[in-house]
Amino acid sequence: MPRKLAASGVFNMMRNLGGAFGTAILATIVTKREQYQSNIIGSSVTLFMETVRDRVAHLTSYFTAHGSADAAAAHHQALVALGKIIRRQSLILGFSDTFAVLAIVLVFAAALVILTKKGQASNIGASVLCARECKLLA
Repeated sequence: MPRKLAASGVFNMMRNLGGAFGTAILATIVTKREQYQSNIIGSSVTLFMETVRDRVAHLTSYFTAHGSADAAAAHHQALVALGKIIRRQSLILGFSDTFAVLAIVLVFAAALVILTKKGQASNIGASVLCARECKLLA
């Protein structure tokens, strides 16, 4: 009986380690892809573009109308809000990239499952179950 308990403990430990490693790897992928997407989006959003200037002007007028102290503070708040929008969008794209990686891994794992050989069935479990039931009935 102690051997079964040891095997159960090892199985649970390996399951927990696999979950911890999987979570850490996925968190790393999300972080790296968010940084990458932030660089891509941030490099295309400059104050030299008319649409960006219009958005900053709209946000500046919004913050001025909703209690900002002066125009410079409202402009600063508009730039901070634009940075937050870029970060939020890059985080969404980072999660999207991570789900794509997960999909590829799952397709690969499914292919491996399909390619594995079918093992021979053993009657050990059935005989143990029968022995336990026979003892209960006697």
